[in-house]
Amino acid sequence: MKAKITVPDCEHCKNRSSTLFHFCHTNETEVINENKTCALYKKGQVVFHEGANSYGLYCLNSGKVKLYKMGPDGKEQILKIVTPGDFIGYGALLSSAPYRVTAEVIQDAVICFVPKEIITQMFKENPNFSEGMVKLLTKTLDETVEKMADIAYKPVRGRIAEALLILKETYKDDNNPDGVINITREDLASYVGTVKETAIRVLKDFKEEGLIVTESHSIKIIDPKGLTRVCELYD
Repeated sequence: MKAKITVPDCEHCKNRSSTLFHFCHTNETEVINENKTCALYKKGQVVFHEGANSYGLYCLNSGKVKLYKMGPDGKEQILKIVTPGDFIGYGALLSSAPYRVTAEVIQDAVICFVPKEIITQMFKENPNFSEGMVKLLTKTLDETVEKMADIAYKPVRGRIAEALLILKETYKDDNNPDGVINITREDLASYVGTVKETAIRVLKDFKEEGLIVTESHSIKIIDPKGLTRVCELYD
């Protein structure tokens, strides 16, 4: 069960500057605060399932969430790791279509939910907000296309090197300035489109080459330039 909690209003949220809510006028922020609900989700809990209907917009206040699709073989393909300040489920909300992905918590998270009618009204009446949402959708589409191209054409060693560099920035925050990555080997493999055994083997190679150090689920990059060179070999 997720637990409802109280978080700061949107005007004073620590993530405000990194979300599209910074385009909101004072009256719009007040409406959001009056209608939103916030809850604590534990690791492993699902926020929404692929194929379910959308009833609003989720905004990640803290923690980490993975977005993934299930392949015909029953395996996960992680498309994105969501970080604080990111919206979740905006594509389904704006298109009035079912969710195309499943959102699952991979690090205990506080997530706020704003009903669909509030976001729809803002989209119609606030041009800065609606323009930002369109740009966000376009950026997400471009990133997905690029990711699928990488999986199709870039060798797994290059994909894992690139993924680690991306994930380092994803995990970096005030409490984790070095960007230590805390991810299961299964999720890493799913993120780059390979199998767990291959991901483990490549990580072992990177460790022996002095590019990373590992401990349990954590991965710390100690030679980012070296990983960048690995990526560039396959560009």
